[in-house]
Amino acid sequence: MRTAFLFVSFVLVACGPAARDGGPGGGGDDDDQPPTGTEACTNAVDDDGDGRADCSDPDCSGIDGCPVCGAVENPEAQPLALPDGVGTGAMCSTDAQCTDPASPNCVAKECHASYNSQLNFIGFPDDAKLADPSKLLKVCVKMEHSWVRDLQIELLTPDGAVFILHKFVDRTGGEIFLGMANDADAENNPIAGTGMDYCWTQTAQYTFLEAPTVSMGGSDTLPAGDYKSVAPWTALTGSSLNGTWEMRVTDLWGIDNGFLFSWSIAFDPTLVTDCAGPIIL
Repeated sequence: MRTAFLFVSFVLVACGPAARDGGPGGGGDDDDQPPTGTEACTNAVDDDGDGRADCSDPDCSGIDGCPVCGAVENPEAQPLALPDGVGTGAMCSTDAQCTDPASPNCVAKECHASYNSQLNFIGFPDDAKLADPSKLLKVCVKMEHSWVRDLQIELLTPDGAVFILHKFVDRTGGEIFLGMANDADAENNPIAGTGMDYCWTQTAQYTFLEAPTVSMGGSDTLPAGDYKSVAPWTALTGSSLNGTWEMRVTDLWGIDNGFLFSWSIAFDPTLVTDCAGPIIL
């Protein structure tokens, strides 16, 4: 005798609320869709869900017409002749000790006239500090000069610290050009040559005086490129981001002269509050 078994199959159907607007078949608009993960930069939508859309997002820096976020170039209206060895010769340890208005800057312990240019930054969060110095990406100048040893080049932070990019060593040594300098002009009538771009970065290998030169127009010339600062990049740690950053270039030895065409500074875009808004006053 066979025993018959009856198999009963149950199908469970989960019931729930109707599909929400924006879901499959819901007919909602695109704003209800989850972020795609990549900022599109031109659709007025926060595609990657970081709270910033289009040019306000650091991911759009320099893309689809968005400004390069965190970078500012300060060009001169025309090439500016650097003060050539102008100074009183008075010894000093601070600018306050340089009382002659014609040479108000204390550089290499002497009172001198300098090229000074300031940028007042406002685009970072209030009271923000440079916690990671690698996020100051580079500082650059476009310039020419017929004797690099004449110069001291400095970046002054909003806190008043002096960060030495290139250091004046002494009134000795061989001639090295920056850019295609005009070495045939008169001392009292400097004529600009052709500037070249020199940048200081954290990862560069050589300072100006350590780097190999190339022959250009019969002169030993420092090629355009990235260079190591004399001061360690880590010395910038803790610098205030908002406030006045200043470029100071001082020629401490007369006769050979030079011109500055522009200078620039670039920060990591992720430090900026709104990449679509103004970063400097």
